[in-house]
Amino acid sequence: MRNEYTDNFNKLQDAILENKSVKISYINHKNLPSIRTIKPIRFEMVERKKSFYDRLCIKAFCNLRNEERTFAIYRIKKIVD
Repeated sequence: MRNEYTDNFNKLQDAILENKSVKISYINHKNLPSIRTIKPIRFEMVERKKSFYDRLCIKAFCNLRNEERTFAIYRIKKIVD
């Protein structure tokens, strides 16, 4: 069964392989929404300090911040077409 998480993952993977930027709707750790254009570089597992579980993230160049940033996949609400 496909869901938005799977669709976002696949679109990010395609962007990495095609060396393309994507526009995302993102909710940060303070629960504030933003629209960002990012150029995905790679997927990474990031250790969570408060639990035993790691978090799947995407390392990407963020045009808004003009630097490489790490985005938690589950916080990407939509990839804007």
